[in-house]
Amino acid sequence: MRGSDLQPNRVHPRIALAGDWHADTRYGVAAIEHAARRNATVLIHLGDFGYRFTDMYLDALEDAPRRCGLVLGFVDGNHEDFDRLLAYPLADSGLRYLRERIVHLPRGWRWSWGSTQCLALGGAYSIDRILRVEGTSWWPQEVITVEEAETAVAGGIADVMFCHDCPAGVVVPGRPRERYGFPPSEVAASQANRDRLRCVVDQVRPARLWHGHFHQRHQALLEGAGYRTVVDGLGKNNDPIDNNLVVVNLPDLGHHRWSSRAEHTAAEMGSAAAAPAITA
Repeated sequence: MRGSDLQPNRVHPRIALAGDWHADTRYGVAAIEHAARRNATVLIHLGDFGYRFTDMYLDALEDAPRRCGLVLGFVDGNHEDFDRLLAYPLADSGLRYLRERIVHLPRGWRWSWGSTQCLALGGAYSIDRILRVEGTSWWPQEVITVEEAETAVAGGIADVMFCHDCPAGVVVPGRPRERYGFPPSEVAASQANRDRLRCVVDQVRPARLWHGHFHQRHQALLEGAGYRTVVDGLGKNNDPIDNNLVVVNLPDLGHHRWSSRAEHTAAEMGSAAAAPAITA
């Protein structure tokens, strides 16, 4: 089976979602096996997935979804070797295959699962980049660009977004404490990526948004102009598995009883007055 379809099994239309693994092979394999035991046939990883994307890591991880009959798609995080990741070519579908069952979901890529409209938008700012080396342990491609945000918006409304960062307007547990000691300029740059993501959310108006990055399992309600989005954050490797990975039925992936969205015409979505412009 090719990973190109990224289609959930019709008998068990269940989707697994996982937070940061940081290229932890042991934990990643255990998470994949856990997802399979819960009848998931697709796993969406929310970034900080592969770091160096070594052949040893990818080959070892590829064996698990093959054994489990599962396909793994991932959005990119900030702790990824983008020089290596982006060297893999894009397929005609717009996806980037690292292995047969390991697939990168580029920023702005859209697809449908039944009636559920999905949008991938990875990326975040490394607030600790002052402790890292450019091109070795952090990469400039990590943040969402204006062009990527505009591409994400151009497709209109979606039911669900898969992100690494969390949009502005959501209080993530523990976040203020984790930023103590970093220069204000770095804190501001990190916030700027969240602000840009929020601009996208304001126009795409998803019912649900799933993200990683902050290593916290939490759920919040984001209230915007004419919509409410339920935001779920997931934990990291070495957390208890239920903090890092959840499995949901396909109808619940982009729907929640707390979320709502005002109806807008295509003309309204395309007008400059519909939402603020995305700026640098």
